[in-house]
Amino acid sequence: MLDRSSGGSSRRRKYHGRRFVTVLAVGVLAALAGTAGVLVFRSRTPIIPIVETERSLDAIQLWQDRQYHQVEETTTVHLARYPMDDVSMTLRGLARFYIAMDLVQPEEVQEKLVESVQDLRRVLLLTAPQLEPQVRYVLGKAYFHRGAFFYGAAIEELHRARMAGIEQLDLLEYLALAYRENGEVAEAIRYFREAVDMAGEDIHRLSLADLLILQGSYGQADALLVAVTDQTADVTLLQHGLLSLGRSYRAQGRNEEALQVFERVFTVNDTSAEARFQMGETHLAMDRGDRARFEWREALRLNPNHIESFQRLQEY
Repeated sequence: MLDRSSGGSSRRRKYHGRRFVTVLAVGVLAALAGTAGVLVFRSRTPIIPIVETERSLDAIQLWQDRQYHQVEETTTVHLARYPMDDVSMTLRGLARFYIAMDLVQPEEVQEKLVESVQDLRRVLLLTAPQLEPQVRYVLGKAYFHRGAFFYGAAIEELHRARMAGIEQLDLLEYLALAYRENGEVAEAIRYFREAVDMAGEDIHRLSLADLLILQGSYGQADALLVAVTDQTADVTLLQHGLLSLGRSYRAQGRNEEALQVFERVFTVNDTSAEARFQMGETHLAMDRGDRARFEWREALRLNPNHIESFQRLQEY
């Protein structure tokens, strides 16, 4: 004979499980969209029993409200009762990452990042965690912020997140930056190109151009820099673009053109110590030592902490 009451309970569990999955997917999506853009989910989220998710539902609401400290507290209480609940562990790991990003003291940032990484790594030890793509996405970013020894791990996790269905602009940015810091210029260029294709933002064009200069692809870099400096209304981006364009011209031996470009910087920032320093470098390349020293002294007058100018004056 069938136990009807047991069957009814099972059906209720399945109904609530499906409802929770919807709330979970929408809740995490909404919160991450508010902090890092819209994510694309391509993985199926399995049903989990409601008995292990009642407190997680509260955490989801706190997550939607970006109350990351409260998410951490709520999920910690829930994990004390259900230590293998991957949803609570995931939310706590994600929350700890965003808490770390709001901290100021480097030691505190690193301590919270370690806690985040520990939670997210534990989630990945479980069988078929429900939010594995999102876990790997944030884990990759956490590894990047851990520093130089973790760039390789960051790259690996970000690639896995992408393969699992995450399509996100800052994923491309993190990949490009991690490859750049890891000394893999060609790969960094690849992902900045993808970022340019995805968003068409000037900041990505400038970052791409700087790497192309480093690679010696001056023609491609100059085309990007001229386009940005001719069109942007952002003073910071304009200054960056002009300085990079001047450096590119100097690397090509186009020194007079480089000086003209550096002069343009003063139309937007007449106290730019970096422009003075770069002019000094250009005069040095033209065997004008006296004029180079004048520019480096001017750079130090504008910014007494401009180390490169100080070093140059010690050398010359």
